[in-house]
Amino acid sequence: MIRLAVIFESSPFDRKGLFNAVHQRIRHLLGTGACKVDAYCVHSMDTALTRKIRRTPAVQKKDEVIVDGISYRMLWYDFSIADHMTVRYLHRKPLFFRRFMSRNIPLLKGYDAVIAHSFTGGLFAREASELFGIPYFVTWHGSDVHTHPWANPLILEQTRVIMRRASCNFFVSGALMRTSDRICTDAAKEVLHNGVSDAFRLYSYEQRCLLRQKYGLEPDAKVVAFAGNLVAVKNPDMLQPLFHEIRLRHSGPLKFWVMGDGKARRQVESALMSDPSIDVVMWGNIPSECMPDMMNCIDVLLLPSRNEGLPLVCAEAVMCGATALGADVGGGAEVVGCDNVVPHGPGFIEAMAVKAAEALEGKKKQSLPDSISWEKTASRELECIRKVLKDS
Repeated sequence: MIRLAVIFESSPFDRKGLFNAVHQRIRHLLGTGACKVDAYCVHSMDTALTRKIRRTPAVQKKDEVIVDGISYRMLWYDFSIADHMTVRYLHRKPLFFRRFMSRNIPLLKGYDAVIAHSFTGGLFAREASELFGIPYFVTWHGSDVHTHPWANPLILEQTRVIMRRASCNFFVSGALMRTSDRICTDAAKEVLHNGVSDAFRLYSYEQRCLLRQKYGLEPDAKVVAFAGNLVAVKNPDMLQPLFHEIRLRHSGPLKFWVMGDGKARRQVESALMSDPSIDVVMWGNIPSECMPDMMNCIDVLLLPSRNEGLPLVCAEAVMCGATALGADVGGGAEVVGCDNVVPHGPGFIEAMAVKAAEALEGKKKQSLPDSISWEKTASRELECIRKVLKDS
């Protein structure tokens, strides 16, 4: 039985993107029956003074969080005002993060291998490898390659060292792995696509009808949706012109849904509400357990992002019977196919609207590539780990 430590920085409380991806990886690694996994989740918490100044709510500090029977040991970092200034303006790790890391590194001693996710996990894994001689593997998910390293030369160099010393670096898309060559070319690399949770499946006709009634949809109404954080990298400014152009091209009843929240919400909502041709619902953040229901109500999902790792939300939509369309960035084409992505530039909005209109008329059918599978990803990851352990 192989003993593995998985370490990453995320929040188990709202169970969004990165946490869900890591959670599914752990679940399927355990499902192989070949390994024992202990999970460590790094999470920051504002100090009392920071909360008072920033007016942020208190977080209940738990030593352990259990999700679907899997235990996550919480490693809490107390986030001060100085830390916020360092992260926001210098684009560096918090001031005392090194001390925090040194205090928690001994937890990783005694494992056969450390499995890290993204930059923070990579820092811990590299340190544990140097101190205890443990091999480590890192999965890179998107912004940890195409965005964050370029904000600060120190982060870039640390990322390069983490990649170079890892036994293997896994990337969630081929596009992301190619981007990583800008950081480091002399490292072991492989593509391991994420999978889709079993919760995302096409419901029966009767179930879908009941859900549509629940969400106030007319029987013959079509739904075009966006799902994601309303932040710059997701390009939410494109939603109003996209929705407007699609409305012009579809004559039947048409609803638009925006599922997500973020810094750009007020601006996006204002633009959409000021356009009388767009019948839109701003749902805000959707609990993860409700997303399969929502996905079973939509006909088309749009993702006009400026950049992506592997847009799993597109895969989730396709599994629920919708057509997913996106910008030709990151691993988008690896999920939805080259015919369902559009490059940014002149004509982007019109081209996306044409494809959406065709999908609303039932002229597009989608399926996912076989590589979008948690079982295959976990199996291949375990195969790599075994090989490294055998060779060492």
